[in-house]
Amino acid sequence: MIVPIIYIVDDDLTILESVQKSFRSVGMLTRAFHSAEEFILDYSSEQAACLILDLQMPGMKGMKLIEWLRAQRIPLPVVVLSGHGNIPAVVQSMKLGVVEFLEKPVDDRLLLRKVSELLQLEAEQRDERAKAREIRDSFATLTAREVEIVELLASGLSSKQIAALVGITLKTVENHRSNVLSKTRATNVASLVRMKMIAARPPTNT
Repeated sequence: MIVPIIYIVDDDLTILESVQKSFRSVGMLTRAFHSAEEFILDYSSEQAACLILDLQMPGMKGMKLIEWLRAQRIPLPVVVLSGHGNIPAVVQSMKLGVVEFLEKPVDDRLLLRKVSELLQLEAEQRDERAKAREIRDSFATLTAREVEIVELLASGLSSKQIAALVGITLKTVENHRSNVLSKTRATNVASLVRMKMIAARPPTNT
């Protein structure tokens, strides 16, 4: 079982201690940092997690940290907890994938509920990313000819049309088609096309 961890980044020691205490009271694991730089040095994308982040800090600002995470293709869910909230900051953070933007002081029960919801969503998305990796790995086993057959099947051509276009027998096309479905574990061509689209998406670092 993967135990999620709550990262808290805030230069206010009082906030760090208060938020940590709230999460520890319900048995959640936490790690607290006074700066974005400290967090970056410690963070590992291997573990399910959620980040509670202040925006205004010495050194790297909270928004810059979010930008860094997205540039690294790290889909870590983020709750912005700031005493300096404003509309432009909210809009910018939302564009970067921040799900929640809460202003200090925040109700502990609200924060716990929001983080619990994000962790559930993160777990579901982590499963989806794992399945996507499996699909990409299976597509990597295809031969050049099988990749060509996949592209032609995805374009809507029948096996007979593919045979005529490529210059091979219908039986050979059917054999390639069978091999592709076996290697990718696709149940049919429609499923294969969906998996092809997933395999083409850029992978994330988690």
